[in-house]
Amino acid sequence: MELMKISDHLWLVPAMNSGRFPFAQSVYVDAERKLLFDAGLGPQLMGQFIREYHVDIVIVSHSHPDHIAGCWMLVDSAPLFVPAESAASFGQLDLLAARFIEGDEERTIWKALVTKVMGYRDCRFQRTYDAKSAFDLGSVKLVALHTPGHLQDHYCFFEVNSGVMLLFDIDLSPYGPFYGHRESDVGAFEASIQFVRSFSPQIAVSSHMGILRKGVDEALAEFGSRFSRREDQLLEMLKEPCTLDALASEVPFSKGFHPKLKPLAVYWDKQMIRKHLDRLVEAGQVVPNGDRFVRL
Repeated sequence: MELMKISDHLWLVPAMNSGRFPFAQSVYVDAERKLLFDAGLGPQLMGQFIREYHVDIVIVSHSHPDHIAGCWMLVDSAPLFVPAESAASFGQLDLLAARFIEGDEERTIWKALVTKVMGYRDCRFQRTYDAKSAFDLGSVKLVALHTPGHLQDHYCFFEVNSGVMLLFDIDLSPYGPFYGHRESDVGAFEASIQFVRSFSPQIAVSSHMGILRKGVDEALAEFGSRFSRREDQLLEMLKEPCTLDALASEVPFSKGFHPKLKPLAVYWDKQMIRKHLDRLVEAGQVVPNGDRFVRL
């Protein structure tokens, strides 16, 4: 397996589907100790990677299955570190499903996607980390940055010596940002983007888009601007009063999904739209009227 060089000691590990959902690229740290961030390459590539590369430590950036599905393949050979915020549900499919999905149909589709496509299996973890954590590997020093919004347990990591920011699911992809769960938070996501910008990263790495070597701050600023653009989009959709269900049925935010996943896409968009409607109501731009929302 050929890895892509990020810096002297950091390497991007390619995933199935070019790292697009439902898979995610990993980062391999080749220092005095060998560290792997995330394990969602896809079953075949995870197996190939483990056969070809030694791993001393595994760290997951957050608990989404496309980032943790292959952890079970490594857990007997390397200690697994997970965010402290993940500890109550990590590695337990039923508990993750309860966090991420409502509705029997949606949950059934989600579980099939996670297990049959991503190759997820339940597994245990050994250690947790938090916003006070750092991993000093000699030539590499990685600082954990708590960056909620996408999920409450989402972390980025900054490599101090090279100025590389591992963004994970602040992913800079044309399909993002994604905040389609009850625990997701638009304001926290916006603040997290500003937080990672404050480090002035020289290189950024996205789980779903790969390596960005130029225009990192501009890309982060553009990504953060999409929240307000989505609210403008909703205001345009509300030229006539509309229900939340009707807005979600248009799937305005979740593009490029497989037709079989439409119930999930509608569910996720409904979660995101609800968060924006709450903000628009608070801003006095929209008012609820029965089960409909009216633009002022």
